[in-house]
Amino acid sequence: MSGPESRPIPEAFELRKRKILAELSIPDAEYTDLSPKGSVDEGIRELIDDINTLPGLVTTSSCAGRLSVFLEGRKKQHQQQSSEGQQRQFVPSGGKGAGKWLYVSHDALKEYGEKQGEEEDEEEENNKRPLHRLFGMSPGDGKPPKLDGSGQAPRLVRFSYEPMILHIMAATLHHANPVLSAASSSGFRESGLQSLRCLDADDADGPSPIVAVRSAGMALESVIGYCEEKQDDDDDESEPVIRSLVTEEYLEMLIAISNERFVVNSERKERFRSSLVEMCSAVHAPGAKAKGKARPVGWEDPAARRERMRAEGLRKKQQQQQPEQTSGTEEGDGSAINNFDLFIGD
Repeated sequence: MSGPESRPIPEAFELRKRKILAELSIPDAEYTDLSPKGSVDEGIRELIDDINTLPGLVTTSSCAGRLSVFLEGRKKQHQQQSSEGQQRQFVPSGGKGAGKWLYVSHDALKEYGEKQGEEEDEEEENNKRPLHRLFGMSPGDGKPPKLDGSGQAPRLVRFSYEPMILHIMAATLHHANPVLSAASSSGFRESGLQSLRCLDADDADGPSPIVAVRSAGMALESVIGYCEEKQDDDDDESEPVIRSLVTEEYLEMLIAISNERFVVNSERKERFRSSLVEMCSAVHAPGAKAKGKARPVGWEDPAARRERMRAEGLRKKQQQQQPEQTSGTEEGDGSAINNFDLFIGD
């Protein structure tokens, strides 16, 4: 199979890459996207810059890895059953559906044990739980909530750790090959092509293959709380209460596990960067082989080897005939014939 350097890059891909790079060049103060953070993570920007300098590759979306606390939203069915004049009880500030991100961090969380001084007596218990306060939760009794009057399950609060995920658009399947190889060898074993629609395209203007670099094996998720829904007679303008289902020590354990996985994630990310850059540099280096694996030192082409062996055989034959011509013909032609037969046998 020929390598990526022998495959032309479609003009349609070059246009898509230039558009993406133009958007990434917008200053951070003006740039925004659909992620909770709204911009490119600092922990992955260097990797993105390195990938985007490689021919035939460009990044389309990324996350350096994060831990988050997320409050679920109501199901769409529940929203449709509500009257048209009824407003949401919980206004989202980003997230999925009517849910809400209570906390998001793309770095390890280490300074979570500090207290904020003396507070009111009713908040003294909460001061002993800095992680509860950080995640916007009130201590609970640890008992799971019951269904409400309409039979609806409560909205849950989920703690999650997610490792790096990176989507890379390739010019062709041959350009996607080193990305998959580097991802697999670096620990992102769940990586793969996001779609095979590129195989259905009859021309170079069709969709480009996109490789998803990911490692679901390091993901972590745990239910840590629920939303205490307001009663009918409650004030509609008051914020709902987020009740915890776990202890402060349990949250500390989740944070400790996440911090360890941040370290592993960073190591894998660096291995992926080094491996991908090395593979692509070797492929595009002058004189690089267009196919096959790297040849060992001293490797010889079969045709050249046959020619060399033939020349050595003729030279050996001549060396064997010279003593016979100077020592007389006592043994005659029989000795020459035997020597020639011996050479043929070799």
